[in-house]
Amino acid sequence: MAVGGPSSTRAETPKAGGSILHFMQILRFARPFYRYLVPGMICIIVVAVTYSINIVALLPVIQLMAKNQGVASWAHQGIVEKRLGVTLNLDETDNRVYIIEVHHPEYFGGAPVRRHDVLTGVGDRELSPTELFHTLACQPDGRPATLRLKRLAANEAYTATATLKDASVQTKLFRYGATFLPQGSTKEDRLATLKILLFVVVGISIIGGICRFFGEYLIALTAARTVVAMRRKMYQQVLKLPISHFATRGVADTVSRFVQDSQDVYRGLNFVFAKSLREPLKALFAFAVALYIDWRITLVTVIAAPLAAVVIRRAGKMIRKASKRLLQNYARMIGVLESSLLGIRVVKGYTMETYERARLHSVDKEMLRHQLKIELVDAASSPIFETVGQIVASLAILYFAQQMFEGRMEFAKFAALAAAMAAIFDPIRKMSSFYNRIQTANAALDRVFEVIDSKVETEGTHSTVALPLLADTIEFRDVTYQYPSAETPALDRINLTIRRGERVAFVGPNGSGKTTLLSLLMRFFDPQSGTVLIDGRDITKYSVSSLRKQMSLITQDTVIFADSIANNIAYGDDQLLRKRVLKQRHPERRYQLNGDEDRIIAAAKAAYADEFIREKPNGYNTVVGEHGTTLSGGQKQRLSIARAILRNAPIFIFDEATSQIDSESEHKIHDAVERHLQGRTALIIAHRFSTILQADRIVVMDKGRIVDSGKHDELLARCKLYQNLYGTQIIDDSRS
Repeated sequence: MAVGGPSSTRAETPKAGGSILHFMQILRFARPFYRYLVPGMICIIVVAVTYSINIVALLPVIQLMAKNQGVASWAHQGIVEKRLGVTLNLDETDNRVYIIEVHHPEYFGGAPVRRHDVLTGVGDRELSPTELFHTLACQPDGRPATLRLKRLAANEAYTATATLKDASVQTKLFRYGATFLPQGSTKEDRLATLKILLFVVVGISIIGGICRFFGEYLIALTAARTVVAMRRKMYQQVLKLPISHFATRGVADTVSRFVQDSQDVYRGLNFVFAKSLREPLKALFAFAVALYIDWRITLVTVIAAPLAAVVIRRAGKMIRKASKRLLQNYARMIGVLESSLLGIRVVKGYTMETYERARLHSVDKEMLRHQLKIELVDAASSPIFETVGQIVASLAILYFAQQMFEGRMEFAKFAALAAAMAAIFDPIRKMSSFYNRIQTANAALDRVFEVIDSKVETEGTHSTVALPLLADTIEFRDVTYQYPSAETPALDRINLTIRRGERVAFVGPNGSGKTTLLSLLMRFFDPQSGTVLIDGRDITKYSVSSLRKQMSLITQDTVIFADSIANNIAYGDDQLLRKRVLKQRHPERRYQLNGDEDRIIAAAKAAYADEFIREKPNGYNTVVGEHGTTLSGGQKQRLSIARAILRNAPIFIFDEATSQIDSESEHKIHDAVERHLQGRTALIIAHRFSTILQADRIVVMDKGRIVDSGKHDELLARCKLYQNLYGTQIIDDSRS
């Protein structure tokens, strides 16, 4: 067995790629909430689609504003260009359709169609540009068309039989959509078309806005519930961690993981489920729009993408490292605050306000350093991306402007491409910030899963097997235990047998191993060597809960919870406390608590707590402050004793149980305990000899070993250490 047993194990250092594994694990916590997540992500996809549709809508709007051509005619022109394999230009000065580029000469059956020739009609008719585009766009598949053309340089008219490319599904959709728009190019037709287009754009924006609302809310709901489920699992795990975990790491570190770390995880999940889908999809759909307008935009994006990836990755690593340090310092800050505020009387009494302020200030400075490092990287990411984007966009604009000046691209396409490029780079810029947030969440996930993946208390070889109730003896056989950070053993080859019903007191100097010995009995720790047995059974081979349910524990540091007095006493019986809590949450339901309430009062009377409880404003329903700050030390300890009496366990463990009780209350409690302990086993640690004189046997300990044991008179006669302890106590009592 490792040093310190299961309680000394520490969380393993996360392996490389641990955050990816942790993210996959956290999806397991999100699985019950997929009914919210899936529709939320569908809404986000719709948002990205509407984003790209609005970019596409810019093209006809710009075309309508820039030229006198109607949108239906412009759409038909685009269809004709695809089906004939040419680039056309409608010259508004002379109302002619010029051929700018012939991409597929084979479509014309060998006819000498050249650049700058004019397309004048179809068949035996001369047609206006609007009629010409409509006729050719609606030409049935597989039917050749006789084109009328004119070569201006030679003033020569000729015909060409063209085989139009079959209309694709996309072409048919565009052609069908054009039928809903005014077909003319007059001012009235174009104004009516603009109204229709703007109505569609506004409608799409409304749909996108509604989907964004529901998408972001449902994803936030999923993220919040996932974090709650994760916290529940973490708390379940924390309650199973060995005592040594808190001894080595402190409580503040664990509290910080519940508060600050889980909030960072929540924000990261929001980014993952929302922006990690929305922003890339927006960029992808905008990229698809740009490809549709001109595929050469691909080259521009490909040039920028690797540089963006390098910057994102480098910045993310720096932020993740700084975030982890920042979270560790949050834990330190909570620890400093907790210690100073809980001990505020000592701080003020010793006038140490300046020291405590300086101590917190040093932690704050360290936190500020890591926070500023995160903000520095985060602040630099967006300008870097914007600069790169502007450089690439400028080069692209120059290229497209050249195409437009040469007549190979219309102004509307140029403007739409510029909008598409902006639409591509804006999500990518946001992705830099997004990746930084993800790395912050990854640092928090590492710390959260350090707790979730920590080794818990060892239940035993047969963890489902309950340990039978104590019937004969408790035995410590050659038990040795050494704390992980200690140089010498806290217990060194202890051998001790305690009979059922016996009251055994443990005395010795501070650090002699008294509390450690009883901690081994409750399996707060497991020995490195030796065995603890109950009725000859090794307690490590049975469930921890069945062992501890046989014991009522009263600790030296009295623990009072921020709850009602009755619930603090009922804490000794988990079923009783659960019923009381359910009754408080659901007062409309009927819970039979009459007999149980009597048990609480009886336990309080036995501990002489009833007398001060009834003086409280709400009696047993009075809510005490955090750590029982509204109670005196003696009152808190009497409540603790009442809790132990209510538990009614066969083994009582008193660790300095009456150290804060006045002499009169101590005598009363001794009388009550004397009656209550009939037939029960009691293990008592105390410095007051008035507490231990009633014991059947006194065990004297020093430096982790048993020096002697016996009755008070026997030890007083033969044990020098006991004589010194007893003499010191008599002197202290006389002075008090």
